[in-house]
Amino acid sequence: MNNDLQPKKRNIPKFIIMSLIGAFLFLALIPDGEGAANIPLGYAFEWLRDDVLAGIVITEYARGDFGLHYLLALILITISFLGTLVAYLFKPAFIMNNPKIRDAFLSSPIYFISKAVGVAVVWMIFLNIGPPEIIDSFTGDLMINLTASLVVLFIFLAPAIPLLTGFGLMEFLGVLIRRAVRVLFTLPGRASVDLMASWFGSSAAAVLITRDQQEKGFYTGREAAVIATNFCFVSLPFTFFIVTFVDLQAYFLHFYLVMCLTCILLAAILPRIWPLRSLPDTYLADVGKQIDEDVPAGTSRFKYAVQLAGERAQQTTAKDVVKSGAYNYLNIFMDLIPIILAWGTLALIVAEHTDVFEWISWPMAHYLNLLGVEGAFDYAAATLVGFVDMFIPALLLGSAPYATRFILGVLSIVQIIYLAETGLVIRRSKMPLNFWKLFVIFMMRTLIALPIIVLLTRLLFG
Repeated sequence: MNNDLQPKKRNIPKFIIMSLIGAFLFLALIPDGEGAANIPLGYAFEWLRDDVLAGIVITEYARGDFGLHYLLALILITISFLGTLVAYLFKPAFIMNNPKIRDAFLSSPIYFISKAVGVAVVWMIFLNIGPPEIIDSFTGDLMINLTASLVVLFIFLAPAIPLLTGFGLMEFLGVLIRRAVRVLFTLPGRASVDLMASWFGSSAAAVLITRDQQEKGFYTGREAAVIATNFCFVSLPFTFFIVTFVDLQAYFLHFYLVMCLTCILLAAILPRIWPLRSLPDTYLADVGKQIDEDVPAGTSRFKYAVQLAGERAQQTTAKDVVKSGAYNYLNIFMDLIPIILAWGTLALIVAEHTDVFEWISWPMAHYLNLLGVEGAFDYAAATLVGFVDMFIPALLLGSAPYATRFILGVLSIVQIIYLAETGLVIRRSKMPLNFWKLFVIFMMRTLIALPIIVLLTRLLFG
């Protein structure tokens, strides 16, 4: 054995144990006894949201009970707005002298306005006052449900992410599969962990992992952007929920197979064309390059993978995990959550109370008709509203023909970029992606994916 590997042996148990815990929390599918399955973090999330917080009713309002998880969202969104207001008006030292706190509260003007909108919406819903266009069940009320669920989800995700990324698992897998991932997707091998985290966990978790890895010097700007817009798709449990919602559960395996094949093809195509190809392939200046997946001469790939994993495990302490989790909480609860509520509500108002999406989807109707999709002109809006939120297309497909529900249901999953969720996480990161590039990538995914989905659907069903 190479002597250079000997001093790292003491770190191998740490790498194995902590990585197994992280992988178990994010990736282990456990049957629920009723024909479905979920990951441990998913069960913890559902237990806290449905069995603990939702059962503690704060008040009743027109559409049901306002549970404790809603109150948590209300409190966090209010604190976020007040903290941002204080930062703008008084610039106190405890905010200005701490870069992480400053980033969370001293937002750009557009985010300050978004937080103001978010706090207004959440208080309107809590007090059950305001225009019905804002507080009805398909706009603000739907978004506060989503926001409250995200708050509970991130309670578990924020401290668990360092277990998956900080103890060597990404280094280990990165070295082993580097060649295949680089050839297929122009990415480092460690990107496979982001894919698995979204596959079994959630797209938001995968984007957070990607952001974390870029800020630590393991991804370039281009690589982080490619991963966030191609690998971070909706989790298996949520996919099953969408399939059930559109009444296609009998064809779940077909649905998931078409979805996975389409995502793989898109991940191979899009990084090689504009705009992803032209993004700066450089590391952040303040951290530089921290990744090395090239195997030294005279060392086996497996031994080198173990060595790098041990080195990473040695560098990560319990204090690092706590600090990373605290930073994730600060960034998510004080910055991301109120903006999701604000932008999501405004977008749903446009979708629900105007014909804007029907107007702009007119070209898509002709495209669907060209591809032979039944009801093309009736359901074309479902191809575009996913840019706002992943669940809205499913709401529009309830009465669609069976094949149309299948095709557009798969499309809603493979589009990946949902402005109210993953899109905002990307925008609040250091990835070189602005709003317009996200929209262009969303449209490219939509236009390229549709003929692939239609072809695969016809091959499966004849």
